[in-house]
Amino acid sequence: MTNTTTDFVVDAAPLTRHVNHRDAPIWWGIVGLILIELSVVAAFTVSYIYLRLMNSDWPPQGVPLPDLVLPSLTLALMLTSCVTMHLSGKYLAKNKVYQFVIFTFLSVGIAIVVLAMRWHQMSALTVRWDEHVYGSLLWTISGFHFTHVVSAVIGTAAIGCFGIAGFFNKKRQIGVVADTLYWNFVAVAWLPFYVVLYLMPRM
Repeated sequence: MTNTTTDFVVDAAPLTRHVNHRDAPIWWGIVGLILIELSVVAAFTVSYIYLRLMNSDWPPQGVPLPDLVLPSLTLALMLTSCVTMHLSGKYLAKNKVYQFVIFTFLSVGIAIVVLAMRWHQMSALTVRWDEHVYGSLLWTISGFHFTHVVSAVIGTAAIGCFGIAGFFNKKRQIGVVADTLYWNFVAVAWLPFYVVLYLMPRM
């Protein structure tokens, strides 16, 4: 009995190192990651809505309504950072690396301000995560998004540093494209969380 094997050969000659957007595997990888994370966002949001509808006393007695000022400001800042990230990518597409770096670090700076405001807000919370289901959801959702903003800041700061080093240009920008996709997801994810955490208790 003889074993036969079939060789599978891929001709890599026509491929280029400078693959961007949907032609790049990393683009699809980031999209897949976002879809996975989106399922978590949806699970948290639906869980909160369900428990809110099942409890007429929400938040529980003795727990004040969450403040609206800082969360509203952080939402506005996160959405603004989507604009600055978009502009950084547009400048890179025109090979204007200096402007790309400026707007990339401007986005990072905005997010750091958001983190400082969120940290102050969470430090001022009057409920513990293990007191009741309201406290558990409040801390879990807040911590989940806070962690994602931290990861986006670290990744985008690295992108900016590579930009300073001259790594990115008009042809080589897939890392920036992937980072911008993730950044926009993290920023927009704060919108449903803002609605359920800060508007629904007032309904």
